[in-house]
Amino acid sequence: MATVTGTAALAAAGTLPKIRTSKDSTVSVYRLLKLNNKTITAHNRSFSVDVTYVYEDVLLLSGNMRRFLRAAKQNYNLDFKYLPDSLYQTVDGQYGRDYLQSLAGSRAPVELFIQDTPNDAGKTYTTFVESYTEDLIRRDLRTGVYFYNVTLKLKEK
Repeated sequence: MATVTGTAALAAAGTLPKIRTSKDSTVSVYRLLKLNNKTITAHNRSFSVDVTYVYEDVLLLSGNMRRFLRAAKQNYNLDFKYLPDSLYQTVDGQYGRDYLQSLAGSRAPVELFIQDTPNDAGKTYTTFVESYTEDLIRRDLRTGVYFYNVTLKLKEK
């Protein structure tokens, strides 16, 4: 029998891999998303972020126009395909369609937490629900579960 002597330690240096994005800038299911401190399911989720710039044009006395950037607001789009209504039927057991619908109907500000990687501290944004649409695509009579295609658009405050 061979005997190994000495000391061993694992030393490594490097960075975490970047988040893979598709050509249409939607992010795969690598981000952790929370709405009002409740984790949203990754069940067939597509997530994208757009930026809207708010400008103010001012006419100067010299006759020239100046454009001033007033704000850069982010828009967050969540798209779900074949999302069950109950959190007990999602692939990861996290909040699904019923919770998203209740947020859209409340008209209150929504705290959006985004964590890109497991070691990332994450960031919280205050948003409002800009639009919410859903399409009922299947009723499973055996289990009583309804499946939806859901689109939720949030706008930064």
